[in-house]
Amino acid sequence: MKILTNILILLISNLTLAQIEKKNDTLEVWTLFSIGNFVNQNAEKIIEKEWPFKIKGIAGDSFIESLIDSVEIHNNKIWNYLDSNGYPNSKKKFESDLLAEIIRIKKAVEISQSNKKVSELYAKLRKRKLQDYTELKKENNTKYEFTVFSFDLKNIEKEQNFEFKFTSDLKKEKTKIIE
Repeated sequence: MKILTNILILLISNLTLAQIEKKNDTLEVWTLFSIGNFVNQNAEKIIEKEWPFKIKGIAGDSFIESLIDSVEIHNNKIWNYLDSNGYPNSKKKFESDLLAEIIRIKKAVEISQSNKKVSELYAKLRKRKLQDYTELKKENNTKYEFTVFSFDLKNIEKEQNFEFKFTSDLKKEKTKIIE
């Protein structure tokens, strides 16, 4: 069992190192994310637009120590490069920006979940035994637009269907159904 674990760690390390070598001409910050984390994934997409790099999630729900070390080594190279090219304290600034975005998105989700009409629309999807998929768009620092689609898990080949759209306003702490 120990041998199998060591072989697996070696293979993952080699794959990670190959990715580092392969993509040294593009700036990518790697994140270890939990699959299905709506808030973090959307915060990363939004924040990525403000930085000269792409954010790439490279793992799922569990991490081995060597993978975490590889991510840190890779990202430290990116932070050092940015610091020396006009982005002082890049890591700290990025983490601060990301945390602020996460907090805003969580608040927008909380506001929308407290809205009776939105809750009823999601309940109707569950009643019809449909899975929802939500896209998030940031309009500004106080307003987010949610577009909800549905699809049937039993008939996955079928296209997703638009269900409804709403906005959450952090300043007014209100949700408005658009469509």
